[in-house]
Amino acid sequence: MKRWLLSCLLVMSLFLGMVVNQVKAEEETIKKHDYIGFYGMDPETFDYLYTYKMIDSQHFANFIDGLIEHDSYGNLVGAMATDWEEREQSTIWRFHLRQGVKWYTDEGEEYAEVTAHDFVAGLQHAADFQSQTLYLVQSVIKNLDEYINGEVSFDEVGVKAIDDYTLEYELNQSTPYFPTMTTYSILLPVNQAFLESKGVGCRLGEPDYSTCQFGVAKSDSILYNGAYLLKNFTSKSIIEYEANPYYWDQESVYIPRVKLIYSKQADPTTLFLAFDRGEIISAPLDVNNPPLIKIAKQKYGDSIFVTDTNGSLSFATFIFNRKLYHSPINEDQDVSPKNNQQRKDTKAAILNPEFRRAIMRAIDTESINMQVVGEELKSISLRNTLTQPTFVQTSEGNSYANLVSSALQQLNPTLYSKDLNLEDGHMAFFNPELAREQLKMAKDTLSAQGVQFPIYLDVIVNGESESSFRSAQALKGSIEQHLEGEVLVNLIVSSRENMMASKTADLMNTDLVFSVGWSPDYGDPKSYLDILDPDQGDLLKSFGLNRGVVQSEEEKQLKQEIGLYTYQELKEQANLEVSNMDKRYQLYANAEAYALDQAYFIPLYASGGSYAISRIIPYTKSYSPYGLSPMKFKRMQLSDKIVTMKQRDQQYEKWLFVREQQLKLKSKGHTVEN
Repeated sequence: MKRWLLSCLLVMSLFLGMVVNQVKAEEETIKKHDYIGFYGMDPETFDYLYTYKMIDSQHFANFIDGLIEHDSYGNLVGAMATDWEEREQSTIWRFHLRQGVKWYTDEGEEYAEVTAHDFVAGLQHAADFQSQTLYLVQSVIKNLDEYINGEVSFDEVGVKAIDDYTLEYELNQSTPYFPTMTTYSILLPVNQAFLESKGVGCRLGEPDYSTCQFGVAKSDSILYNGAYLLKNFTSKSIIEYEANPYYWDQESVYIPRVKLIYSKQADPTTLFLAFDRGEIISAPLDVNNPPLIKIAKQKYGDSIFVTDTNGSLSFATFIFNRKLYHSPINEDQDVSPKNNQQRKDTKAAILNPEFRRAIMRAIDTESINMQVVGEELKSISLRNTLTQPTFVQTSEGNSYANLVSSALQQLNPTLYSKDLNLEDGHMAFFNPELAREQLKMAKDTLSAQGVQFPIYLDVIVNGESESSFRSAQALKGSIEQHLEGEVLVNLIVSSRENMMASKTADLMNTDLVFSVGWSPDYGDPKSYLDILDPDQGDLLKSFGLNRGVVQSEEEKQLKQEIGLYTYQELKEQANLEVSNMDKRYQLYANAEAYALDQAYFIPLYASGGSYAISRIIPYTKSYSPYGLSPMKFKRMQLSDKIVTMKQRDQQYEKWLFVREQQLKLKSKGHTVEN
């Protein structure tokens, strides 16, 4: 039996290799083309070890290679590391580095070899400068938290260069998903000599922001070991890359030059017209511009496609401890129309779980999404969970969404039926009848406390975005209609500048945040669910609450009242389970089910699911729901002509076949090589 299975695996592997080689052979006929597109905001910094912002990472992902990346099929493959292994039950991870890879200046001049010491220096620089992504590894890597708190020297932190080409991380507990964490920016390398040449404040162990020029928004402020060199960055004008002529993996680079043109108002109509003139590579279609849609369908009808959804999502959150009722930068702007009694009543209502559940079930997410993607596509990108439904699955193939659904049914069979489906593409929670039932329960409780109805919810909205305003109007209409006027929504039309000024919990000038976005950083549900943590969660600001180290006693009591510490206990049970991944995923699903039942947040929709047109050959770029890989131009291929739906479908069939076969092989413990 074992011999038969081994033979089958060998035949499958050989056959899969033939398919992959056929795909690669077809790729060799692809001509190299330059990429031209738009960008809407300047990068703020190229210090890739510090920043967490997408406007920065979408660029440096192409300049710096880390240990591991994703290929076009979603496999983890070596970048600076050729291979890696775990030791002592995944508490130690050792990476063997690719030899002979060099650092280059922005002019393409060789600077030094990339070694294991660069990864050690990278983590120390990130810790010294209090990286915005430090939260990912601060509690994971041994003694890193202690170093940050000044209790130990960096020599005692669990990262060391065994030699120039061997890097080792020692972790606080078993972390089987640690390789996925290396795909994010916090664990990227930096050459210490170059870093410290950028100012006395850049010296490891002696950080000084005012005298460190590493990573300032200039091409010569960093070194490059990735696929591209930054050749031009002119603020609010143009950003240009050129392929690194000495890159270690040149055969995976099909785009010689990347040119991004600044456009503050890069709306879908502007982008489509630029595409139609042949100025850019791809563009979305604005469904709210019927004349344009008509032209697009007449001219490109067989090439218009629906973009894939991914791991990113948008959701609404409640502000549990609102302090501000006007703009953070101008007390005469964005003023709430509510009187003092109405403000108190709203806060009391938001603290009531039945009230939050009523709002959640009163929101017609299709009507909101339709304002952006149109009637035909309004359901495709709807999401019902925080974690992407297919992000992980059990050894038996049970999706994460199914685990959460089962957990919700166990929590409350009355609210959550056996037919509850949390997969993308439909409204799992919208139920006006249940919404009114929950509101009645809330009203009975709140009225006994002296709360007066209707409850007024302030919702601040960016008036500079037409689609955002329309979506907010749909939100208002849905809540007021389905709750029969017992809850009224005040839309406060603001500006992007005023909204961006709400940088802390105390400066949140709204009752319902519409909306918040999140995408995972690594390949474990923890990357999603940690954002709700009552002590360190990234979502705390969007709850109007501060982190544990600076919270007031009032905030601590509020977190206790709404059950955030109960959620934390459920989440930590999952975090401690590292030997049985099926059990780990179920425990995380239990925690997420609790958060959904408490309606701390209201899932809306995922990124994607909208019309577009493109010359990008589909399924050639790196594929992953997390990490830096999806931002890379590496592997992406461009066609001479606009890709038709027929070509797209053929490409998808090939891609899906290879991916499914690889997943089968990996599930049997078989190594997949691309």
